[in-house]
Amino acid sequence: MQKDVQPETVPKVQVTHLDFFYGANQALFDISLSVYEHEITAFIGPSGCGKSTFLRCLNRMNDEIAGTRLEGKVLIDGEDIYAPDADIVEVRRRVGLVFQKPNPFPQSIYNNVAMGLRALRMARGSELDDRVEAYLKRVDLWDEIKGDTSTPAMALGLGQQQRLCIARTMAVEPEIVLMDEPASALDPIATLRIEDLMRELRQDYTIVIVTHNMQQAARVSDRTAFFWLGELVEFNATGKVFTNPDEERTEAYITGRVG
Repeated sequence: MQKDVQPETVPKVQVTHLDFFYGANQALFDISLSVYEHEITAFIGPSGCGKSTFLRCLNRMNDEIAGTRLEGKVLIDGEDIYAPDADIVEVRRRVGLVFQKPNPFPQSIYNNVAMGLRALRMARGSELDDRVEAYLKRVDLWDEIKGDTSTPAMALGLGQQQRLCIARTMAVEPEIVLMDEPASALDPIATLRIEDLMRELRQDYTIVIVTHNMQQAARVSDRTAFFWLGELVEFNATGKVFTNPDEERTEAYITGRVG
């Protein structure tokens, strides 16, 4: 069951008048929205409408693409993550990203979870072991692998691989977890496991998901943003978006008349 949204609370993420360009081509137009702490925010809309591009703006992953440019502001806890003195490594630690297709490293389960902790010097020795175990338990993998973290990550099923990737993201203690269609490559049972995990993780993290599955957005999210051709058409409480949207274009998409 979705919890009540609290629009009066201070946003965890505040985006104002964001424009985004791939070279000379503008992909996002004047996007402003707020993401609230300990909520699940869903981005919906047809393919190519800018959902994933906007998601990657929230942890500067688009910086890796040559020729891209962003105008506007993205504030996390009031800090501009695009300020000239912003620490990009710290931004990406605070704002983790889980990709559409599971992408475990071709190493052991242990090394997948431990790698970020080692690189950032957050744990070592027995503390590292304890953290790996704790995060594998958090995503319900520990019992499934019977505690054998030497198992190659690529030997896991797709749903297990995606949960491992979530554990790897969580291990470096982000505050926000971005998920770009995290269940699109999974079967229905694995999809439900990921959705249950998202609901549980909401207690400790702020979660933003991109999904083509409107039923999934309706099931798991507190607020939903509808994108269309690079524009943010509507952003509202999920229940309102799916039952009584403010915009005609939103209703047309929800009911299947367009898109």
